[in-house]
Amino acid sequence: MQRRENLMEKSSYKLLNIILVESQFKREPEINYDAENFKSDIHINIENQKKENKLFVILTIDFKAGIADKNQIFSRIKMLGIFEYSRDDIISVDNFAQINGPAIIFPFVREHLATLSLKAGINPILLPPINFVKLSQEKKNIKNN
Repeated sequence: MQRRENLMEKSSYKLLNIILVESQFKREPEINYDAENFKSDIHINIENQKKENKLFVILTIDFKAGIADKNQIFSRIKMLGIFEYSRDDIISVDNFAQINGPAIIFPFVREHLATLSLKAGINPILLPPINFVKLSQEKKNIKNN
């Protein structure tokens, strides 16, 4: 038990706030979910900045759905997570900014999109879980090639 307590003391990332920075939603009057070529696409962008002992993580999700090249549904949601950290953390700031921070922010983005879609009178859009560890690895592999 002593070892676990020491790990908890060293890991001192603290969530200060999650802020909705941008929210866009567009839909066509007619949406044909049953069309054979109806599909959706998700694009994820993660940015971060460090200032003193604060880490600012911006998670942007672009969601598109429709037939062929015609987007019948489009949404962009950008949320900012503000975290406080100390220099002796077990998890590096860069790893936290690419993996843990976005994973903490993502449920808020997911809920916001689901609510927007319901208010738009369409089927609720429930984003699938995202593996931010895998996403970070893929970005590193792209940079190294």
